[in-house]
Amino acid sequence: GLACPEPFAVTRSDTCVIKYPDTVVDIVEPDLPPYSVIYPGPTLTTFPQHTIVGSTALLDLGKLLGSRGSHGFGGRCGS
Repeated sequence: GLACPEPFAVTRSDTCVIKYPDTVVDIVEPDLPPYSVIYPGPTLTTFPQHTIVGSTALLDLGKLLGSRGSHGFGGRCGS
């Protein structure tokens, strides 16, 4: 009777979108009226993934997941 603990893995994948502000350039030429050129700011999209892999003998899944549910661990977008 050797009892083996069960393996487990919990994964969370988020989409993180950061939109940077536009750049406005004012152009003044001697023979023309002044005007502005707007360069759109870049949009950065990342897909951070957080995975916990372990054994039920080492961790209590109830404490690991807690009130956050099965997808409630990990960091913040952009951290």
